[in-house]
Amino acid sequence: MKFAIALFMISWISPQADIYHSKHFTIIFTKIDDNHIRAIADSLESGYTRITTDLQSQEMRVVTVHLYCDTLNYREGVKPWAPNLPFWSTGSTLGDSAIHMISPDAPGQDYKEMIKSIIHEFAHCVSRHINSKIANNPRWLWEVIAIYESGQLYDPHHISYLVSQEPPRLKQLNDLQDTSIYDVGYLIGQYLVENKGKAILNALIKNNGNIKQLLNIDDEEFTKQWFAFVKQRYGI
Repeated sequence: MKFAIALFMISWISPQADIYHSKHFTIIFTKIDDNHIRAIADSLESGYTRITTDLQSQEMRVVTVHLYCDTLNYREGVKPWAPNLPFWSTGSTLGDSAIHMISPDAPGQDYKEMIKSIIHEFAHCVSRHINSKIANNPRWLWEVIAIYESGQLYDPHHISYLVSQEPPRLKQLNDLQDTSIYDVGYLIGQYLVENKGKAILNALIKNNGNIKQLLNIDDEEFTKQWFAFVKQRYGI
């Protein structure tokens, strides 16, 4: 899976870029996206309606999406405000209205997975529109929302520590150097929605993931409950 981090600066536009406008997005792209730019925009528009509804968000201003032709250009594009990106980063959000991404059409990228990654980034924007202080606060919730809403599901049968009955605790999932949240984020989101309803996502965003306040359980019990759901649902 490709991952992303949150950044907060103004947008940058390459002089070689073209611009495509849809109802809710302005997409800045290069010639490698010529054949897919409308499909990319349509995917974003579909995600807009679903995610803003799921997260109970108010109408958002137009989101600018910058698509880079390769990894080098992406890293150079965000370097002024993010000079030390982790090696796995393929996308970044800037506040609630700008996304920087390696293009789905870039060499070596899986087009379908990168479309999911753009939707992932947009979910981050919606979360920040609801609560401007939610970015990585806490990290587990920040990523759970984006991973769940973008449909980035990993088969738990292929996650060794889940098969070994050793689910990660929230402290581990909040560690910025640990990537296990990207393995289990969808599963936690699925547990929350199927057991508490979609309204829980908005409530958790607004109170920065305070599960004690909303669910009256501590971190340890929360881990037990979501993992029990996964074991029953997926038979691991």
